[in-house]
Amino acid sequence: MSLASLDAAPSATSPHFAAPGIGYALREQNRYILSDPAINAVEITFERADDPLRIDRYLGEQEFEHVGIHALKLSVASPDAPGRNYLDTLLAIAEENDAESISDHLGFTRDGHNGVEMGHFAPPPFTSAALEATCRNIDFVQTFFARRDRRFYIENIAYLFRFDGTMTEAEFLWRVLRNTGCGWLLDVTNVYANAVNFGFDPYDFIAEIMPAADRVQLHLAGGFFDEKAGMYIDSHSEPIPEPVWSLYRHALDQGRSKIDAVFLERDQNYPDERGWRREIRQVRAIAEEVCSPR
Repeated sequence: MSLASLDAAPSATSPHFAAPGIGYALREQNRYILSDPAINAVEITFERADDPLRIDRYLGEQEFEHVGIHALKLSVASPDAPGRNYLDTLLAIAEENDAESISDHLGFTRDGHNGVEMGHFAPPPFTSAALEATCRNIDFVQTFFARRDRRFYIENIAYLFRFDGTMTEAEFLWRVLRNTGCGWLLDVTNVYANAVNFGFDPYDFIAEIMPAADRVQLHLAGGFFDEKAGMYIDSHSEPIPEPVWSLYRHALDQGRSKIDAVFLERDQNYPDERGWRREIRQVRAIAEEVCSPR
């Protein structure tokens, strides 16, 4: 793909455009480029927007075709359902910013509702008991959000260890999606990281799970291979590597009309303005190429 083709931003409103919404996970460092014509979607991390000192709408006056709220502490793989205060505030942020979707991670950050927060996500044990608890909590969350017409998506996480289980991650996630009907937030980089670290085929992983998902969103990010740890780290700190671009194409091809939005994440080593614009335009250009009607 040439430099010139990336500098000419694709139209987000073409009548022939069949790709999903494209945008960034909102950070103060990229807020100033959200008017780029390649961007028609945005994701708000709930913990950033839930500021008691903030008195205005987090998106300000900007409008997008798709707004998603991304949460960090629903902890759906915990034994207990999420707390009502967290759900109420999460929904309030979604309503304030006209968000149509809410997402969180397929894992746990605490052992129970009143448990101590670990500060990171742990994967559930891939067992029948964990599956039952996870599906029960997701059903609870979905019922709560459905009253205000918000759809819930669950994200596959990157992990550095796995508990003993009775099924594979792919089987566990497939059953979660089928049993609950929730959307899948397919984090392409997390799939790549786990495939590198635990030795499975990421293309087969996506192809196996995609039929179970009714609606899909995508996350893209860049990480690095930690030589000392001998593992790939999903750090959100680097440009998207070529293997993830390739896996992104595969995910688009597998999901096609199921995919609602694609969000690019960057939390460290922020690029300059040209870097922000180039990367998001590449995300859109690939989506247009893969998803346009054949």
